[in-house]
Amino acid sequence: MSKLERNKKEASKRYVSLAVRIPVIVAAAVFVVVAIICVAFGYLTFKNVDNMAQDQMRNIAGQNVLTVQKYMNGMNIYADALGSSIINYEALGREEGEKAIVAELTEAVKSGKIFSAYFAFEPDGLFPDTPQGLSYYVYPSGSDVVTDIYNDYDIYSTEDYYAPTKETLKTHVTAPYAYELTDGTTVQLITLSTPIIEKDTFIGVANCDMLVETLGKLDYTDGGYESNYMTLSDRENTMIAHTADPKSVGEKAGFSMEKTEKTLSGETFINSVHDFIGDASSFAIFTPVTLEGSDLGWVLTDIVHKKELYADLYRSLAIVAVIGVVGIVFLGMISAIIVRRALYPIKPLMGIADNVGSFNLSSEHTNYNYPNNELGDLAKIFVKMEGNLRTIIKDMDQVLAYMADGDFTKTSSCPDQYVGDMKSTLDSINKIRSILGNSLKAINASSAKVANNSNQISAGAQTLAQGATEQAGSVQELSATINTVNEEVKGNAQNAERASEIAMKTQEAIEVSNQEMHKLTSSMDAIEEASNKIQDVISIIDNIAFQTNILSLNAAIEAARAGQAGKGFAVVADEVGNLAKRSQEAAQSTSDLIQMVTEAVNNGKVITDDTAEALKTVSGYADETNSMIKQISAASVKQAESLNQISIGIGQISEVIQNNSSTSEESAAASIELANEANRLHELVEPFKLP
Repeated sequence: MSKLERNKKEASKRYVSLAVRIPVIVAAAVFVVVAIICVAFGYLTFKNVDNMAQDQMRNIAGQNVLTVQKYMNGMNIYADALGSSIINYEALGREEGEKAIVAELTEAVKSGKIFSAYFAFEPDGLFPDTPQGLSYYVYPSGSDVVTDIYNDYDIYSTEDYYAPTKETLKTHVTAPYAYELTDGTTVQLITLSTPIIEKDTFIGVANCDMLVETLGKLDYTDGGYESNYMTLSDRENTMIAHTADPKSVGEKAGFSMEKTEKTLSGETFINSVHDFIGDASSFAIFTPVTLEGSDLGWVLTDIVHKKELYADLYRSLAIVAVIGVVGIVFLGMISAIIVRRALYPIKPLMGIADNVGSFNLSSEHTNYNYPNNELGDLAKIFVKMEGNLRTIIKDMDQVLAYMADGDFTKTSSCPDQYVGDMKSTLDSINKIRSILGNSLKAINASSAKVANNSNQISAGAQTLAQGATEQAGSVQELSATINTVNEEVKGNAQNAERASEIAMKTQEAIEVSNQEMHKLTSSMDAIEEASNKIQDVISIIDNIAFQTNILSLNAAIEAARAGQAGKGFAVVADEVGNLAKRSQEAAQSTSDLIQMVTEAVNNGKVITDDTAEALKTVSGYADETNSMIKQISAASVKQAESLNQISIGIGQISEVIQNNSSTSEESAAASIELANEANRLHELVEPFKLP
C-alpha cells in the first residue's frame, strides 16, 4: 500500500461529521471551562476550608488547653488552700495540729479531686523540735487512706517536688515520675508544689499529687472528628498524656525538641505530619499550656486526619463535578440537536460540492431550496460556480476539439465567462492555440525551404562528386606521367654516369696523347678513331641534354597544373632545365674541339705543336666536362628523389579526391532523403487550418 493510499485510508477513518464534531468541540470547550472553574472553585474553597479547618483546630486546641489549665488551676487553688490552712494549725500545737493536718489531707484525698496530698516543712519550720524537717503524706490504699509522717528533710529537700518551689517561691509542676508507696505499689505522679510562706519566710510546701493517667482522662473535646486525639508533653519532650495511646505515656514524644522549644516560647503553629497510629496524613497543632504564677510549661498537641478534616470539601467538590459532568452532557445533547437542525440544509449542498469535485456537471440544481442564512448564501455560490464551470468546461472542450481536428482558427464562444483565475486559463489556451498555429506555419515554411535547399545541396553534391571523379582521373594521368618522367630521369642519371666514365677515358687519352705527342704521326689513325668516338659520345650527351630539357619543360607544366603542391617540383624542373642547357653547351663546345682535333689530324705534323697546345686546352675542357657530367648525374639523382616525393603527394591527393568523391555522393544521397522528409512534413502540416 502506497503512502498516499495509507493517508487516504487514515483520513477516511478520522472522518467525523460536523453534527458530531461541533457538539463534541462545544462539550470539550465547556468541559475545559467547567474544569477550570472547578479547579479555581476547588482551590479557593480549599483555601477557605483549610483556613476554617485550621481555625477550628485552634479552637479545639484552645478548648483542650483550657481544660488542662482549668484542671491544673483547680489543683493550684486546692494546694494554695491547703497551704493557707497551715497557719491555723500551727497555733494548736504539734499534737492537735498534726491531727488537724492529717484530717484535712485525708478529706482532700477522699474527695477524689487529687490522688494524694503532701506537706513538707523546713527544719523547725512548722513545729519546734523538728530539726530533720517534717512531712505528711496521705494517699489512698484500696478503700482506705494511709498517712505517712516522716522527718526526712535530707531526702525531700533535694527532690523536684520541693527544691524548685523553695528556690523560686513559685508554684512548681514536676515532670512525671514513678513513686513507690509504702504498700509497695508504684504509681506515675505529677506534683503541683505550692510554697507555704509565713511572714515572707518560706517554711514548706503544700503539694497536690495527681496520677499521670488522670490528665489523659480529662474531658477533652475532639471537635466532632473521629480521628482527633490529643497529647501532652513536658519540657523534656516526655509524654504526659495520650488520649489515643495511653501506653506511650512516659516515652519521648514523636516530634523534635525544636518544636517543643518553639511552642514553649509562646507560639502556636500547625504542621503537616504523618499519623502512625491511623497511618494517614494529618495536621498537628502545637499549643503551649501554662499556668499563671507557676513554672508550668507543657505542649498540647491536637492531631486530626486531613481526609476527615477535608471530607466536607471533598463531598462539595464531588457534587460540583457531578453537576458539571451532567451539565456538559446536557449541553452536548442540546448542541447536537441544534447543530443537526442547523446543518440539515448542508446535505444537498454537499451533493453539489461532490459533483463539482468529481466534475460531474451534467445535472442542474435550479430547484434547490435555499435557507435564509449563511448556508443558503454558500449554496447559491456553489450553484453559480457549478453553472460557470459547466459553461467554461463545455467551451474549453469545444475549442480543444477544434484544435484536435487541426482547426486553429476557432476561439472561445463565451470569453466573458472566464473570470478571476479562469481568465488566465483562457489566455493560456489562446496562447497555446496561437503558438501551435505559428509553429505549424513556421514548420510548413521551413519544410519548403529545407526541400528547396536539399535539392540544391543534392545538385551541388552531385557536381562535386563528378568533379572529384574527373580530378581523380587527372591525378591518375599525372601520376603515370610522373612515373614515366621518373624512369627517364633514372635513365638520364645512368647516361650521365656513362658520360662521366667516357670523359675520364677521354682525359686519360688526352694525357696519353700529350705524352705521346712524338708518336702523333703513328697514332693519327687512333686519334681519328678516338675523335670519332668522342663525337658519338658528344652526340649522346647532346641528345640526353635535349631530352632532359624536354623533361624539365613537361615537369614544369605538370607542376603548374598541380598548383601549390607542385611549386617545389617546378623549382627542381627549372634547375634540371638549366643543367640541360649547360650540358648542351658543353657538348657543343666539345664537338667544336673534336672538330679542331680532326682538322689538326688532317693538317698532320704541320700543326703538331698547335695540336699539343690544343691538347692541353682539351685536357682542361675535359676536366670541366667531367665536372659538369658529375653535376648532371647528381641533379638527375635529386630529380629522381623529387619525382618520388611528387608521386607520394599525388597519391595522397588521389586519396583525398576519392574521399571527397565518396563524401559528395553520400551528401547527395542525404540531401535527397532530407528533401523527401521535408516534403513529408509539408504533407503533415498542410491539413491544418491556420490563422
